Amino acid sequence: MMTSRSWIGALVLIIAVSGWVAGCGAPGSRQQAGTGIGAVAGGITGGLIARNAGFNPVGGAVIGAVTGGLVGSAIGRSLDEEERRQLALASEMAAEQPVVKSAPPKKVQWKRTDPATNTVTASGWVVPKSEPYQKPDGTTCREVTQSVSKNGQSQSQDVTLCRTEVAQADGSNWVIPQ
Repeated sequence: MMTSRSWIGALVLIIAVSGWVAGCGAPGSRQQAGTGIGAVAGGITGGLIARNAGFNPVGGAVIGAVTGGLVGSAIGRSLDEEERRQLALASEMAAEQPVVKSAPPKKVQWKRTDPATNTVTASGWVVPKSEPYQKPDGTTCREVTQSVSKNGQSQSQDVTLCRTEVAQADGSNWVIPQ
């Protein structure tokens, strides 16, 4: 059984590996954000899976963090500018969805079609994962799940979006906090 001290050490290691792996993207980029989010989620998942399988959870956490970081980075890196704009628009629409207690949140579908060839280059969906909440500084945030399909591969990641006062370059008022 893993002690709480071991879990703290594993968490510190996950955060350190996440920071190292996240440094692979351009500062402030979606690739960097995807890398960091994927690394943390992968590290926690890897540690839990390893522990439940009777293996060293710290080793599982490190392997999970690196794998998760690479998957998260691939989502941000593989999309072109228009595909990222479509994903950002779908993410904003999902984050703005009203909470209806009697119905599950709706997936916001998106796709990018190449106008020259009329073929879909990428597609996906975004769905709210949580209700909107206020951070201590008053910022409104919401968890969403983003799914992207491109070149025959699909990847999903959970992302925290926070509303900004000023629209971003893509026109969105929701950003992934740094």
